[in-house]
Amino acid sequence: MVPADALRWSLVLTRLGWWISVSMLAALCTVSSAVAATSYEGEPIASVKFDPERQPLTSDQLLAMLPLHVGQSLRSSDLRDSIQRLYQTGEYTDIAVDATLENGGVALKFITKPAFFIGYVEVEGVPDPPNEGQLLVASKLALGTSYVPDQTAAAVKRIVDLLKRNGFYNAGIEPATATHETTQQMQIDFHVNAEERARFDGLMVSGNPLRPDESLVKSSGFKRFRGWFGWHSLTETRVQNGVDNIRSWYPKHDHLLAQVTLVKLDFHPETNTVTPELKIDSGPPVLVRLRGAKLSAGKLRSLLPIYEERSIDRDLLEEGSRDLASYFQSQGYIDATANYRSASPPNGEQLIDYYVNTGVRHKISKVEVQGNHYFDEPTIRERMTVMAATFIRYRHGSYSRNQMDRDLEAIRELYRGNGFRDVMVTSRVLDDYNGETAHIAIFIDITEGPQWFVSKLSFQGISDDFRAALLLILHSTAGQPYSDLNIANDRDSILDYFFNSGYPQAKFEFTSTPAAEANQMNLTFIVTPGPRVFVRDVLVAGLKRTQPDVVRERISLDTGDPLSQAQINQSQRRLYDLGIFTRVDAAIQNPDGDEPDKYVLYSLEEAGRYSMNVGVGAEIGQIGGSSTSLDSPAGTTGFSPRFSFGISRLNVLGLGHTISLQTLISTLEQRALLTYVAPQFLGNPKLSWQISGLFDLSHDIRTFTSQRREGSVQLAQKLSRANTLQYRYTYRDVDISNLKISKDLVPLLSQPVHVGFVSMSLIQDKRDDPIDSHHGMYTSIDLALAASVFGSQTGFGRVVARNSSYYSLTKSLVLARTTEFGLIERYGGLSIIPLAERFFGGGTFSNRAFPDFQAGPRDPITGFPVGGNALLMNTIELRFPLIGDNLGGVLFNDLGNVYSAVNNINLQFRQPSLQNFTSACSISRLAACFLASALTSTLSRFRKAVMLISSSIWDSVIT
Repeated sequence: MVPADALRWSLVLTRLGWWISVSMLAALCTVSSAVAATSYEGEPIASVKFDPERQPLTSDQLLAMLPLHVGQSLRSSDLRDSIQRLYQTGEYTDIAVDATLENGGVALKFITKPAFFIGYVEVEGVPDPPNEGQLLVASKLALGTSYVPDQTAAAVKRIVDLLKRNGFYNAGIEPATATHETTQQMQIDFHVNAEERARFDGLMVSGNPLRPDESLVKSSGFKRFRGWFGWHSLTETRVQNGVDNIRSWYPKHDHLLAQVTLVKLDFHPETNTVTPELKIDSGPPVLVRLRGAKLSAGKLRSLLPIYEERSIDRDLLEEGSRDLASYFQSQGYIDATANYRSASPPNGEQLIDYYVNTGVRHKISKVEVQGNHYFDEPTIRERMTVMAATFIRYRHGSYSRNQMDRDLEAIRELYRGNGFRDVMVTSRVLDDYNGETAHIAIFIDITEGPQWFVSKLSFQGISDDFRAALLLILHSTAGQPYSDLNIANDRDSILDYFFNSGYPQAKFEFTSTPAAEANQMNLTFIVTPGPRVFVRDVLVAGLKRTQPDVVRERISLDTGDPLSQAQINQSQRRLYDLGIFTRVDAAIQNPDGDEPDKYVLYSLEEAGRYSMNVGVGAEIGQIGGSSTSLDSPAGTTGFSPRFSFGISRLNVLGLGHTISLQTLISTLEQRALLTYVAPQFLGNPKLSWQISGLFDLSHDIRTFTSQRREGSVQLAQKLSRANTLQYRYTYRDVDISNLKISKDLVPLLSQPVHVGFVSMSLIQDKRDDPIDSHHGMYTSIDLALAASVFGSQTGFGRVVARNSSYYSLTKSLVLARTTEFGLIERYGGLSIIPLAERFFGGGTFSNRAFPDFQAGPRDPITGFPVGGNALLMNTIELRFPLIGDNLGGVLFNDLGNVYSAVNNINLQFRQPSLQNFTSACSISRLAACFLASALTSTLSRFRKAVMLISSSIWDSVIT
């Protein structure tokens, strides 16, 4: 405390909130500042201190931002600016300034009260639904934003409302808050006693539903299957779906204007049940008829917007006319027109008649682009939906006026984006092309005009240190095409660069002026970076089982780094990629505050520890004489039921690792696979580590039954986006039984075999889409070495290489090629390669000219395949659409086989010996075999799951 005679004046301000303006703050300061001026105005400042001594910002940061400095004269305007500046940081709720005379000067003390911000928010005790994410959204407590005590009570009300909408009418909530003074965070926990969820007990309907109550209840789905198991429990989704299901009945029965409204949910506390009350106004019958053309009722409803909007007005009716005309034009009736008439007869019905004049159906024989010089025709056609008739998919072509207008604008944008500011693109339609009735040709005429370029690019507002980095990411540099699109992209690139370098307030403007040269522009980019903001610290909350280092290793930001939104998002993505979090929220604390550094916050919700999956299915194909007999060497049509079960334990030991057990039971195979996976091994997102144990009993290769026990360790390294390396060690024991080969070979091949080997795989994937590839290349090379030092009874080396390439011949026609080569070479140990280590081929994923695993050398006595030590396969596929966008076809040729040795590889069509032959198709018969192979594979080598029902029945049950 200061002596009473030393206390001259005190300026006290109470913060009114972030909406306080400069003028209001000045008004609040006027009286006190005037008092200060009479006593201390012009006096030297002896000291500037803060109370409490520990502040959100460091002493150096605070003094640097204030206009008050020791030794300078005190001015009331500087004092007012200092208070305003402190408020702008967002770190304070109250500020008081105390001044005293001390050592011939004025000692200033800023007495502050820190602000608090919303940190980790948790809602526990509520079974799904709603899930925790929905509850947090309902609370409206945004991570990192300023906290006001009234927010807690408001959040409780919103959460209670959400719980009631999901059947928890008796839920009680106890909020608890905890402050963290050091980080100014407010942790809020909502402890919920949910009680039992209410159930439906009926349905009350008022109005004129036109349907009996039993029919409405059935449509709603509020009862369990056929009503045999009582009523469902109430959830918000179930209520909404029930109302929508009831509402959807009316448009299908000509009551387009029907209104179905949920009036209330009548809760009965004594029985903990709910009765939904609906008000239904069926409205007048609305009969929509189509004149002059035929469409199914479903197609008509999908085209007319009055069905989607459930409303009738002039705009919607006219839009329906346009949509009908466009649809019929796309079906080849290029002159189709449509209009409507509406009437209201005395019986209360409303009639809407759409009249369609289709005209003659045309066929688009030709679509040609003319006048293009800068872009080739394939580049332009990529942006077009109008196309000529094709054999199956588009028998009459694809055309409508709307399509044509969109295509023309897309071509214009392509040219404008590359500097052709005056480009003109028009279309011409010629009927009866080449004298053929109802055949049309469409010509796209392009007048490119001059191309504009950037003559000079200059920067304002930034130092030379930024120029080199910016020039690498810009499009509008000297000599490049000038366009608004390029400038817009450059604006985004520049702002992203500064935002990710710690300049969140960066601004961009530009000016352009004609250059002295023709068709050239001078550009000036005006960039205002603003103050740079750094990371004060990274705060992580929500970890219960996960070790903190697992999270910290995935976050690339650290104290003192420039604040980068890109780094925040990338760290968030890496945490999601671990697969152990159901929610990863990232935010900046005090985002609107004007301060030199900020906290970066991560709020996590851990996933359940266990998940399960169950699958039931079957295979039909040439898999033996029956599901249990495999006596036929080539196999006969059989049926094999399948059952799969899997269970996974997530986040083992809190390390982000996963251990899983997957099992498969069928008449052909019984398998159990135990896997331990460590993604992002040692915190490196490019590494993953895996340990596997396998037990497999299979007889899908009809020559023998194998029982395999295998263990492996693998380290995968992501070298780049396209390239991956895998290093592994594998050890397995294989027992062979039920051999169907020559008796002389049984003693040799039926012995249990121990094989241990190291292997390495290089994978390069440059496909545009791994699932539906149109262009690119996929290459994999696998090298393996089995030796006694690795525990192997036999010594051999193995190479398997595969290369696939994809070529887009047209927009929808793809040529795919796959070549596979394999070689096994023995150098020691057993005298022959064990059966289980040999190559077997044939089937859906190999040479489709053979049944599954039936390609290659065979036993000369029994005729069963015995596998080989060399493999050469080549597949060529021509993929094309058949009907619409959902059904496609493939013409393919499979060439190659499995061979006893690499020197026996040949391309002969017929079998040269009992041990070696190639495929059913040779190179000389390639064209004829496209169709033959397709029919053979489809009709006789078809192996596919015809029934596969896989569903997750237990996900995050035990937490």
